[in-house]
Amino acid sequence: MKKTLLSSFALFAAGVLLAQLPVSTQQQKRKVLLEEFTGYTCGYCPDGHKKADQLVAGNPGNVFVINIHTGSYSTPASGKINFQTSFGTSLMNQSGLTGFPAGTISREVFPSYSMSSGSTAMSRGYWTSAANTVMNEDSYVNVALQATINSTTRELVVDVEVYYTGNSPQGTNKLNVALIQDGIMETQSGGSTYYPEMMVGNLYTHNKVLRHLLTGQYGEAISPTTQGTKITKQYTYTLPAQLPLTVTGGALKSDVILTKLKLIAFVAEGNQYVVSANSGPITINWPAGVADLSEEHALQVFPNPFNNNATFGLNLSQKENVNIKVYNIAGAEVFAYNESLNPGLHQIDFDGSNLQEGMYIVKAVIGNKVKTEKITLVK
Repeated sequence: MKKTLLSSFALFAAGVLLAQLPVSTQQQKRKVLLEEFTGYTCGYCPDGHKKADQLVAGNPGNVFVINIHTGSYSTPASGKINFQTSFGTSLMNQSGLTGFPAGTISREVFPSYSMSSGSTAMSRGYWTSAANTVMNEDSYVNVALQATINSTTRELVVDVEVYYTGNSPQGTNKLNVALIQDGIMETQSGGSTYYPEMMVGNLYTHNKVLRHLLTGQYGEAISPTTQGTKITKQYTYTLPAQLPLTVTGGALKSDVILTKLKLIAFVAEGNQYVVSANSGPITINWPAGVADLSEEHALQVFPNPFNNNATFGLNLSQKENVNIKVYNIAGAEVFAYNESLNPGLHQIDFDGSNLQEGMYIVKAVIGNKVKTEKITLVK
């Protein structure tokens, strides 16, 4: 069951870290940016999260989601994580939303779907139709990006390229780079009812959470915007250990876990209409011989989703007792592994051929650190 994980793990890492650059010079269809306005006390918001995830799953590489916690449903109580950012209120007010959850599809007005006249905000039932409209339209600009993180200094360096395959109707556009994070555990009203797959015990897995806008509230102005123009930008940001930087009223900060971060870049006409968006890989440079246990992340699951068989990849910096259990969504244990492992790369094979399709929870206890991961079995 246990074997050294060298070539398999390396191939997996290479597949994840394929560079997005250079940017394509061929005309593409528009890629969708869904900005979802949400909050942890919003009872219907998990249904919005689920619909957004389904939209992404059905259109891989063409839909990108940012969950913006703002408004009264996101007000952090004492002892609860503060998911809010300094950017949320302006984005919410600009959308013209009249209820939660709400979302904008590429900050475009769809009169038949708008929550109010002229607003970009729409209810979750309209997101797919609006997104399909956007994805069928040609884009005059392509976006590509990739990034690195120095795990010692926590410096994030993002390289972005923009190429105009056509002419923009505006002489100046806005380039935006958003930093989001998955896997933040906190309570969520309606979670067990509308998206039980996200529940781990009594906590909900908050994904795609806006953490920072590297280019400011509405992006950096770029020009020229004429056909054949290529624009190259680089942004640096020192990642804090926790966000938000300050909290009040007994609210809590949440850890900025390097391995859970993602980046989305998009080009907009001014502060509204988003022409196209894209995501890109982040390569984390760890010190030689140091595993990412310091990030409470010593487990890689691949492939995920998986068909019958998956592999748990471990990178240990020292000898550790490793205990891994897999549970179905009803909480029943379906797999158990317990062994003392030496430093280095290892893989543990998981056979799900006798299990039903669906979501499973992997809980790994590695020394005194605990890691949970969701995996999906698809047959």
